[in-house]
Amino acid sequence: MVLLKSNDGVTTVEVEEMAALQSDTIKRALEESDPDQCIPLANVTGEVLSKIVDYLTKQSEFASNKPQEILEKNLPELKDDVAKAEADLEAWKKDVEAWEDQYINVDMNMLYDLYLAANYMDIKGLLQLCAEKIASLIRGKTAIEMREIFGIENDLTPEEEEKIQAPNKWAF
Repeated sequence: MVLLKSNDGVTTVEVEEMAALQSDTIKRALEESDPDQCIPLANVTGEVLSKIVDYLTKQSEFASNKPQEILEKNLPELKDDVAKAEADLEAWKKDVEAWEDQYINVDMNMLYDLYLAANYMDIKGLLQLCAEKIASLIRGKTAIEMREIFGIENDLTPEEEEKIQAPNKWAF
């Protein structure tokens, strides 16, 4: 088990080492320090740390239950049953996608905090999941709609806005 401490110093979370190793930041910290020592995460709040530990734990479970790997390791006699293996793999992928869709369905502030924490902790899978969610939020949106989604105040004067919009009408 690995102990992780949030930046508030109050929240300490225990996570399985295999799950924690999905974070390159934690992996480096474990290599450089005593494994029994608590790893402080300076840029991660307690709420976000708990959410990230949920992600790491579930992804570790998914990885250990991947049908293709189970088939290769434990059931070599069934390797010839390609159709069953492919169906199991597709069902597994759908389970992963469904869980990830539910997991990343959070408010904009949490999404932003998760993205920053995933970047800081160097968790590639979570960083990609957050980026895909952000991309899905802005896909097909105009600049005005994106400002509304992200709560960005328009600080341009009407003249400045017209100057920008004229050559880029497609974006507005």
